[in-house]
Amino acid sequence: MRIKKITASNYSIALQLVKEELGEDALILSTRSIKPLNAGGMEATQVEITAAVEFDSPKTEPEVPVTSEVENAELPEKEDADLKSLIFSLLSRTDQAQSMGLKPHQFKAYSHLVENGLDKKLASKILQKALEQNAVSMGDSDQQPERVMNLMEKVLPCKGEIDLSQYGPKIVAFVGPTGVGKTTTVAKIAAEYTLRRNKKVVMVSLDTYRLGAVDQLQIYGDIMEVPVEVARGKADLCQIVQKHKDKDLILIDTTGRSHQDKDYSRQLKEVFDTVGGVETHLVLSVTAQEQLFSATYNQFSSMGLDRVLFTKLDEGLIFGSLFNFTVRNRLPISYLTSGQQVPEDLEVARPERVISLIFN
Repeated sequence: MRIKKITASNYSIALQLVKEELGEDALILSTRSIKPLNAGGMEATQVEITAAVEFDSPKTEPEVPVTSEVENAELPEKEDADLKSLIFSLLSRTDQAQSMGLKPHQFKAYSHLVENGLDKKLASKILQKALEQNAVSMGDSDQQPERVMNLMEKVLPCKGEIDLSQYGPKIVAFVGPTGVGKTTTVAKIAAEYTLRRNKKVVMVSLDTYRLGAVDQLQIYGDIMEVPVEVARGKADLCQIVQKHKDKDLILIDTTGRSHQDKDYSRQLKEVFDTVGGVETHLVLSVTAQEQLFSATYNQFSSMGLDRVLFTKLDEGLIFGSLFNFTVRNRLPISYLTSGQQVPEDLEVARPERVISLIFN
């Protein structure tokens, strides 16, 4: 491998020189800004990029130690910071792992976690913690996957199934984007508590916006012999709760709205506040982009979210986003669903189950 340091007045010129001298296949190893001697508080006047390229025959260029300073490079301007991020994203998974201080035997695990959707920084922190524990216990590195899985299980919040109240009906509402399966999920949970636990349940639809939503819930209700009510606002919901105060569980299905509709969560909060004590579950589909997870959370977080529920596991390919979202927002997972069978395709979320998805 040929390694060379390139110095220039800015990163654009430095990258161009790297391409000219080492070719398009050159790998960026590190970047840093350089201040002149006795510069005091002056900004950096030059930048330096250390790059490398594979070669087939010996070269006369002197080699320099390979360092990984990507994370610590001091970049004076915003565009340089953006360039730093771009350079890091172009590094191979192995080089990324090196730059984060991971050991060679951890590179495979790091690549696996990132390929399965885990955030790079979260993956690095978990592996570093596993390395620390291994050093303390003098454990075998062959046990690394199991140790990593155990660590991930410990930090993943799961609260499990709905806890019923002893002092009247437990009221649970399900909110989220369109198409994530809220109505089917409500039916699955109703079936679980009615058919398997012999509890008294009522399903309430606030979804008068989507054509056929009430009809869909009514079909499930007829099959299970569970009453279905329609609430068109605060007054309706209060009357329904009062009417069914002898029930064990009241499940509320809501309209799916775009994450850009910021006012919708405020409207729902006003409705729920009139009855009080509503436990709110955010419903997300594992097939959605992780950016949509964040946008939806921002949309509904102001109303107070208690748990998150993930649907369509049978359609998902990678599951690291479940871990990323839940750990970042500290929002416990309640249920996981897959398929359309009621209530078979519903399971109480367990940390080991979620982590096993990430590890295939």
